[in-house]
Amino acid sequence: MKNIFKTIFGKKGSRIWFIVTAVLLALLLVINIVANSVLYEVLASVFGGRRAAYASDSKFIYESDYDSKKETLEKANEFNETILEQGAVLLKNENGALPIYTPETSGANKASAKPRISVFGKNSVNLAYGGSGSGASGNSSSKTLYDGLHLAGYDTNDELEKFYMGNASGKSRPAKPEGSNLDDGKSITVPTYETPQSSYTGAVKDSYNNYSDAAIVVFTRMGGEGFDLPRTMEGDEGSHYLELDENEKDLLAAVCAESAPFKHVIVLLNIGTSMELGFLSDPAYSKIDAVLWIGFPGDSGSMAIGRILNGNVNPSGRTVDIWAADFMKNPTWNNFGESNPGYDEFTVGGKGQEYYFVDYEESIYVGYKYYETRAFDEREANPEWYAENVIYPFGYGLSYTTFEWSVDAGSLKNTTIDGKTKYEIKVTVKNTGDVVGMEVVELYGHAPYYYYGIEKPYVTLLDFAKTPLLYPEAQASVDKPNSTTVTLTFDPYYLASYDYYDLNGNNFAGYELDPVIAGADSNYCLFVSQNSHTAKETIPFNVPATGIQYSRDPVTGTRVVNRYTDNEDARLNSDYHITASGSQYLTRGDWEGTMPQPAVSEDKDEREVSDQLISFLKSTPYTNFEQQEVAKPSSLSEDLIVNYRDMLYNKGIYGFGDNVADEDKWQAFTSYDDGRWEYLLNATNASELLNMINYGAFQSGALQSIGKPLTNDTDGPAGFVNFMLNDGTYWGTAYYAAQINIASTWSEDVANEFGQMVGNEGIWGADGHGNGMPYSGWYAPGCNIHRSPFGGRNFEYMSEDAIFTGKMAAAQIRGCQSKGVYCFVKHFAVNDQETHRSINGVSAWLSEQALRETYLRAFEIIVKEGGTRAMMSSFNRIGSVWAGGDYRLLTNILREEWGFRGTVISDFTSGTYMNARQMAYAGGDLNLNNQSKYAWSDFDANNANDMDTLRKCAKNVLYTVLNSNAMNREIIGYNLPIWQIILIVADCAIVVGLGVWGFFAVRKALKNDDVFKVPEQTEQAQ
Repeated sequence: MKNIFKTIFGKKGSRIWFIVTAVLLALLLVINIVANSVLYEVLASVFGGRRAAYASDSKFIYESDYDSKKETLEKANEFNETILEQGAVLLKNENGALPIYTPETSGANKASAKPRISVFGKNSVNLAYGGSGSGASGNSSSKTLYDGLHLAGYDTNDELEKFYMGNASGKSRPAKPEGSNLDDGKSITVPTYETPQSSYTGAVKDSYNNYSDAAIVVFTRMGGEGFDLPRTMEGDEGSHYLELDENEKDLLAAVCAESAPFKHVIVLLNIGTSMELGFLSDPAYSKIDAVLWIGFPGDSGSMAIGRILNGNVNPSGRTVDIWAADFMKNPTWNNFGESNPGYDEFTVGGKGQEYYFVDYEESIYVGYKYYETRAFDEREANPEWYAENVIYPFGYGLSYTTFEWSVDAGSLKNTTIDGKTKYEIKVTVKNTGDVVGMEVVELYGHAPYYYYGIEKPYVTLLDFAKTPLLYPEAQASVDKPNSTTVTLTFDPYYLASYDYYDLNGNNFAGYELDPVIAGADSNYCLFVSQNSHTAKETIPFNVPATGIQYSRDPVTGTRVVNRYTDNEDARLNSDYHITASGSQYLTRGDWEGTMPQPAVSEDKDEREVSDQLISFLKSTPYTNFEQQEVAKPSSLSEDLIVNYRDMLYNKGIYGFGDNVADEDKWQAFTSYDDGRWEYLLNATNASELLNMINYGAFQSGALQSIGKPLTNDTDGPAGFVNFMLNDGTYWGTAYYAAQINIASTWSEDVANEFGQMVGNEGIWGADGHGNGMPYSGWYAPGCNIHRSPFGGRNFEYMSEDAIFTGKMAAAQIRGCQSKGVYCFVKHFAVNDQETHRSINGVSAWLSEQALRETYLRAFEIIVKEGGTRAMMSSFNRIGSVWAGGDYRLLTNILREEWGFRGTVISDFTSGTYMNARQMAYAGGDLNLNNQSKYAWSDFDANNANDMDTLRKCAKNVLYTVLNSNAMNREIIGYNLPIWQIILIVADCAIVVGLGVWGFFAVRKALKNDDVFKVPEQTEQAQ
């Protein structure tokens, strides 16, 4: 018989079917294998992972304050307006410019007619509501400035608005700069996008006369992840991005001209940092009567701006940075970002090495600590120095009313402190004006300085407090107080200086308060102040004759020693490059002679570094500085605990103190020292633990062996904005004002309430969408320092001051964790610029004094006062060592000195220098990664140290997640991800389709062959 296969494949149609089928099936096989193995984490991150199935009788630990996700969003947007109300900073208000009363103004000041105003600035119709990157949002429903003005009772110039909305006024500002890149952090130039005066038509200019009660001029500057703010203005190399460009100057000149019809000119600063405001003293702009900083208002914050302008809200915000007159004279100017574009790469033998350094030569003199200190030292030689160099102090802001203070220092005045006691100062504040308002009271400490001794700022912020609403005396009642008393706390530890080189010669290195001896420039005192420059009362005190030394941490009792100084290998010192290059730190002993100079130049020889240093940076990452302890076998009974969720119950086996409810009830909190953790870890296997820590991008993975659920962890500081994922899990969440706005409220109550609002949103989570789970981890708040006004992410961070940052962040965290959301406080540490951030890890070289007093102090307060159970490390290196793999930072200081318990996650893994093994051994626990090439690939389950390290990482993650809303409901299983279902359906459809095609192709081939042709039947005659 003729070969059937020859018959079938002898036909062209059959051959085509066979080839296509073979190729498609092979392709499907490869796609399915890759999608469900190598690319699984990436696909899950982008399109969503497994969807949780919950037990119907799950018990909630954390309860929302609201009845639905929709109501939570509504309340969050309302609260965001409160952030603007309390955080907007009134910088200038003269000639009765503000408030401008409207028919919507409450009380006796209600106007009979709507004020007619003109709003200027191309960006007035395109406000920056936030920055780009982790502080960004995909929302398109933000309330506009015009929305807020109209609701507040203003009639705005629609001719001008239409002009700015149209193309005739020029190109609109994009959400982020063109050419910016999240990874390389290269410097860029950015236009302001302001409209030139030549583009204004006659009709537009004629409209001014009908809307002349005020001209509101909006200036906007953007910010974002992956770039620092340009220090060269586009089109003008002699100026920078944080001053006015020519179009903005021309705009101000036009509205301030004698011929201009406006009664008042008011400037709104829509910017997430400080700005150079020297133009306010320019006679050409003398008609500027008021300046209001509004920061980045988020989705709904703009609705509060009109209420501030019409007087329904009295602004009570304060500056979180000093506002200098000339940013080019800031000590960081020469050593920040790409200080010499094109010539900032260090060389060996004249060849560029693609390693970048930034030298913190200003030491501790950042922001107000430089300006206030130098002004004090210049007080006799140049008494005008401060006025010439500072526009507005740190902690400054105006009000529509006035206040009177009365200070009670108790027994502190002239006493000798002991270093352990925390002292209270009570300040009674009374509203003496005729407008309801809030006041901010600030406490600063002063320590005497010795010529070329331990470097010390003239003043250091120690504490602050904001009053509730205080009413004019005529309106006061029991529930409307005219006065209140706030309590400020003086903790001597926060005034101590870190003497890392024993500069006072007392054979001690660490935190200390010098004794007052001959040669001191002053005595110890506290200032109860309105801002960093204006004190209301001085409280002198003394220290013992021997001074005060903190050899041990005052909270944990752990011995504090130098970690970044005098290492056996000098390349491990955090200031190695500064000392090796012969540079010097800024000192009060010689302000002019030690003012920082550029670290790089066009001369390759001056950028030459040793091959030994570059080799060290390139070398295989070490594990840690101390020998790991090998894990000891558990001696616990195997029937003690069955799974992860059982850790939430007290079974009467262990006594856990006051944190435990009655037997068989939920625990409010499960301790890190609970004896059951060891057994729980014994029930897991190395493979699943390794998978959990290797792939921690926006999640912590499920552990099937013990029933640990998958978690949703995501960006960012402006709420659950989730700028990197699009899987349907993150939806219906508020886009809050930037962290700098929250900080500008100077209210720990507002910060705490913000944390609670985020926590409420976390409880509702996906609410039936995406994977259906709560939002348990939050990559926030951002707590790096505003080292320079040009920091690209200053809007995500709070301040130039570490203690202020720490206290405001701690309040957020307490609020957030009360609702079961753990906060990955970022970026730990010294991540103060974006330039070169992940190109081999930019090396930040600085003294251990600056490191501890300025760049670690905020995180220390967050651990001790905020109780955070999560932390995010950073891209950069501290000196030569990647921060995310630095044992000194993540273990010696964070866990041992400060007593941190919880999870440390890396920043997004994007470079080979970010080694997962190094991370784990150093004290990091989760790799913010979804690619196998960045995983801990050389893990050895037979290596006792590897296993011990893995178990330690796992315990830290398990501890954090257990004490969170991830445990609110019991997950009994997971449904397949939508993309996997689609893939399966597609597989089936393709296979079925190929089968049908094959059936007809074979049938046709056989039908047309004489051998296999089926004879036709004929009808039989009946």
